[in-house]
Order: sequence, then structure tokens, then C-alpha cells
Amino acid sequence: MTVEAVQLAPVDESQAARFAPLVAGLVRATGPVSYDYQFGTGGLLERLVAASWTVPDTLFCAACTTAATAGDELLGIEIGFAGPNFDAFKKNLAALAPGLIARGEVTYDELVGLTVRAGKASYLNAHVPDDVYYLHALSAFPQHRGKGIGKALLQRAIGRARAAGYRELQLDVLAGNPAVQFYQAMGLQVLAEIRSPELSRDHGFPSEYRMAVTL
Repeated sequence: MTVEAVQLAPVDESQAARFAPLVAGLVRATGPVSYDYQFGTGGLLERLVAASWTVPDTLFCAACTTAATAGDELLGIEIGFAGPNFDAFKKNLAALAPGLIARGEVTYDELVGLTVRAGKASYLNAHVPDDVYYLHALSAFPQHRGKGIGKALLQRAIGRARAAGYRELQLDVLAGNPAVQFYQAMGLQVLAEIRSPELSRDHGFPSEYRMAVTL
């Protein structure tokens, strides 16, 4: 498969249904240390991503996802949105909780634990300015890495952000993630490095980088 054979486009309705079971794995791969700490490994991330996927204006929604595909196969995704939407979309996702509990999809205790752990992890994320495009997730399946898919998705995101008049594209990535070198090669620079002594000591968290490229 060549990069020329890869199609990049917003996720459409038929794709959303087919890709739904695949998205959580791609999301987790962007920061396993962080996602495993916050959500655990008992399927909570998968259930919450599935709930968010079908609801616009939530953190993991299909409506804010660009898919890289070859025919009917999903190769990778980019999830991103305007900077102020990061906090707004988190609140919109949290608002789904009562319904999820009522349907037995999650438990109250699971969400309480998530809230505590996510609160601690949130200190690693710098404020997202209003005039930037925030890239929330960029991920390709392992068998398709190294083939230019992430590069194509990032270039498309940069192009869309520039056309929309954003000042910068920004993202957060753990310092130990090999993607740091990829982002640097794509022109992004580290704006800030944030470290949590507790998360580093007790849970093996490296520092978190806020990276950006001027548009």
C-alpha cells in the first residue's frame, strides 16, 4: 500500500458504525501510561469512547475525527477541535454519565475513581488557548505505522487549522513517547514541560510536553 492509495476524510455515517469498535484502541495507543492510569484496563475507556463516538461535541466524537482509510479498512485517525472545546467537550462527555449508569454501561464507583485520577492527570495539561487548533489524538494501527499515514493526517490537520485562521496547532504528548521525534520532524516545538512528582513516583509517568507549530 502506498500513501497515494490512502484516503483522508471526515468520518461519515456508515464509517462511524463500522469503526466504532476500533477507536478506543487507537486512542489508548497515543498514551498508554496515562490512559491505563486514568481509565484502568477493565474496559472503561472502551465503553466511554463508544458512548462519546456517537455524540457530537464530546471528546472522542466521530464528528471531530478524520479517518485514514484504504478501501473499507481503517488505518488511522486524527481527532481535533478548536482550543476552547477541549474543556467544553470534557463537560459534555461527563454529562452522559447519568444515562450510562442508568443503562448499566458503567458503574458509579468506576466514574468516581476516574474523576479522581483524571483530576490528578489534568495538571499535566497546560491551558489550551482560544485561538489554536487542539490535536487531541493522532494514531495509526501498528501494522500501518512508518508508512506516512500519521504524517498525512497531521499535514491535513495543519492545513485545515491554517485555513480556519488558527494561530497554532497544539497537542500534548508524554515525553517518553516516540511520537515526540515525529512531531519535531514535522516542525512542532516543545512549548512547556510539566511534571507531576506523584504520578512520576507512583505510576511511572514521564513529563508531559505541550508542543505546537505556528500556522
